[in-house]
Amino acid sequence: METKYLKLRYLAIATGVAIALIVVIPIFYFVYIPVYVGNTPVKVNVEDGQSSRTIARTLRDRGLIRSEFAFTSYVKLTGEASSLKAGNYNFAGRLDLPDIVFILVNGLSESDDIRLLISEGFNIWEIDKRLVDINLIKEGEFSSRYHNDEGYLFPDTYRINRKDETPDFIGSLRERMSDNFNKKTASLLGGLSLAESREIIIIASILEKEARTEEDMKLVSGIIRNRLRLGILLQIDATVIYGACRRISEANNYTKNCDVTFQSPAAEIKIDGPYNTYMRKGLPSGPISNPGQKAIEAALNPAQNDYLYYLSTRDGSQMIYSKTPAEHAANRRKYLGL
Repeated sequence: METKYLKLRYLAIATGVAIALIVVIPIFYFVYIPVYVGNTPVKVNVEDGQSSRTIARTLRDRGLIRSEFAFTSYVKLTGEASSLKAGNYNFAGRLDLPDIVFILVNGLSESDDIRLLISEGFNIWEIDKRLVDINLIKEGEFSSRYHNDEGYLFPDTYRINRKDETPDFIGSLRERMSDNFNKKTASLLGGLSLAESREIIIIASILEKEARTEEDMKLVSGIIRNRLRLGILLQIDATVIYGACRRISEANNYTKNCDVTFQSPAAEIKIDGPYNTYMRKGLPSGPISNPGQKAIEAALNPAQNDYLYYLSTRDGSQMIYSKTPAEHAANRRKYLGL
């Protein structure tokens, strides 16, 4: 009797194990054994409102999962069925079902964002051109509206999602750049009056166009301070050619962008204007670019020096400084052949 009982017991255990294996092995196979889809990404588009069953069918058709039922059951049991996000997905390598669900739930799709890089020292026309180059606006749309914000549109990398564009996309971008300026400069300019803050931004905007390295920015900042203190004309080409672009742009209502690199300072220094530092003492009437943090810091912390003149070598690799008109003239002959 006891032997018969043991046999029945072993049979029950064996049957239970067999049933368990029949259940577990398929689950393990369909859920946890990775599918190799190769190194070339398999593209899958998941649209808003698609059901988990529709998504499962697409994944099965693309060879990314082995079973639609396993996918729908898994997301239902894990509570993720309603969390699958729309997007354009790229799947590659070895992926098991939890991997795919993780990607879909976290929305790790191809980014719809456009990466907009506004470099330090970009002026309003350069910002406008960058927006034109990535097909976001027509020429002059940004500069015509926000040319008076020159200096206060902080250079940075901005991400723009085409799907989230508002009817007034340009205004929204300007707001973000302005808010970024306020945020990034709060600790630097917080203790200054509006007039003092504006002076710093104007100097920093000049440094962006006149110097490359942080050290040179501080030295040129010191020279600007020296000349202002002594009442000497600044005689900065960058301000003059910026003024030329302002005049040209105003004439066409800012519908066309102006490239400052194609303006001739030799002719412009003879034309009086608020940016002509060859004819008017002091700083120009406004910023000539949108400075970054290093330039603003250099404007706030000029290097103490006895220099009154500087020039950049023709290849732009070196700044040459001098204390007297004679030294400056000699440097112009030596480095520029003038």
